[in-house]
Amino acid sequence: MFEPTPSALALVSRPRVLITGGPTVEDIDPVRFITNRSTGRMGLAVAEAVLRAGGTPLLILGPTHLAVPPEIALARVRSAADMNQAVRVNLGWADSLVMTAAVADYTPVAPLDSKMKKKDGELFLRLRRTVDILAGIKDLPERQGKFVVGFSLDTRVNLDEGRRKLKAKNLDLVVVNGVDSFGSDRSAAWLVALDSETDCGVMGKDTLAEMILLRMLAWLTDKSSELGLEK
Repeated sequence: MFEPTPSALALVSRPRVLITGGPTVEDIDPVRFITNRSTGRMGLAVAEAVLRAGGTPLLILGPTHLAVPPEIALARVRSAADMNQAVRVNLGWADSLVMTAAVADYTPVAPLDSKMKKKDGELFLRLRRTVDILAGIKDLPERQGKFVVGFSLDTRVNLDEGRRKLKAKNLDLVVVNGVDSFGSDRSAAWLVALDSETDCGVMGKDTLAEMILLRMLAWLTDKSSELGLEK
């Protein structure tokens, strides 16, 4: 069971945490779409950890079959554009942002309104880049002063890419893992920050969520101390 550090919740009253989870779905036509194998379990694990610690989670969740407890505020979205809008609308409310979602990198240029008929020969599908949600909010006033966590997924754990994302997107923490974490309750991960890199080994996603939350609470506690909010 999760136990926050002794001083954390004394200074941080019900932290509000915005969390993204699951895949996004990019429609080709009313029947077909592009997506990935993300289950949303990591996002739900973070939301549940926040709830256990006395905080208030808001989970923005792409299409999954997960059952989300009613105590967790939930916003369901479909596409990368939908998720980007939901993050921007709710960012000002939150103390922290944890981006566990596997947002699609590409979406069809011209999705069809009716089912595409099959034909002989090859089919070429034109795609365009989706919005990079974290990069897009980096300089927003609503983003400033918040603890922001990103995830960096590669075929295998790629620390160099995690370090690049940490700096390029001005993140406080990056969780670096490999594709083996997709569809599994366990994950091999590193926690990468500017001042530390921690090999978490292979652990359950619930435990990994608690480690992320401890980092968040420590940061929020330090921030509260700097602002003179000690009780």
